[in-house]
Amino acid sequence: MKFFDQHLKGFPAPENDPPVRIYVMGTGNGKKSAEGHLNHGGYWRDENEWPLERAQFQTLYLHEDGSLDSFEAMEDDSSLTYTYDPEKPVPTIGGQLVGMFKINSPEDGGPSRDEVPEFLDQWTLARNNLGEVIAAGGFHQKEGPQWIGAEEPYQLLKDRADVLAFETDLLEDDTEVTGEVMIKLWVSSTAVDTDFTVKLIDVYPASDDYPEGYHLNLVDTIQRARYRNSWTEPEMMTPGEAVEISITLWPTSNVFKKGHRIRLDVSSSNFPRFDINPNTGEPVGRHTKMIKADNTIHTSAIHASRMILPIIPAVR
Repeated sequence: MKFFDQHLKGFPAPENDPPVRIYVMGTGNGKKSAEGHLNHGGYWRDENEWPLERAQFQTLYLHEDGSLDSFEAMEDDSSLTYTYDPEKPVPTIGGQLVGMFKINSPEDGGPSRDEVPEFLDQWTLARNNLGEVIAAGGFHQKEGPQWIGAEEPYQLLKDRADVLAFETDLLEDDTEVTGEVMIKLWVSSTAVDTDFTVKLIDVYPASDDYPEGYHLNLVDTIQRARYRNSWTEPEMMTPGEAVEISITLWPTSNVFKKGHRIRLDVSSSNFPRFDINPNTGEPVGRHTKMIKADNTIHTSAIHASRMILPIIPAVR
């Protein structure tokens, strides 16, 4: 109401009213709620500016053994390679989704296929019969029959051959990450164009409620290689040549609790949240075929792939 009074009625701005309010996730007890959901928890907090001036940026390096730490690699040549097959993309398991809906079929309680609504009633018909294609929000990153493209045996995404997971040791203290997370990857490919996806994960340890732990997706995005330097002047890759790409995740705020791990998943697909790249370099949306690509993430001293986190110091 204060916002509307100020901007619609011309009332003066409230005195000493903080200009920023954020929701800090991750302060729940980690148990399963009565509804069957993870109690990840969180709270609202007022701030005086954005981004937060007190943030301290910490660089975590990706290593060939899948570790993620603050120590630069010593090897002159180290990397990890996976095969991205656009015919079998990594399935989307929740996330920052808006509008992923479909009209329910008659078998699922939707309208009959020959039903023609009255003029302008088509919107009411659609609204009353919408079903989710992909559920939005955070989920355990494990395949299952409810996710498009998932196949048996349903496995953890980190165990797929086309997903590289880099994670820290168990955290010794609660660690708050608030702001934009920057990913800088040195990549190469056998294709002239491909995609690289990144996903920030809060890894819960195993518990009675979650025997295999809970791998909670927080924020994710994608970078098409041809647009790594410009959105208006695409530039194809030279097969086998390492290039650096910079990926900025949407702002987030999460407390990674003591005993948890911070994980970064790297792959080349997240479908249907993002359209697949056929790897051919043909005009977008007009490809005539799809090919597999062997994509490499470099982790050497010369080509140091890394993640930069905005850490908020704990109040002592």
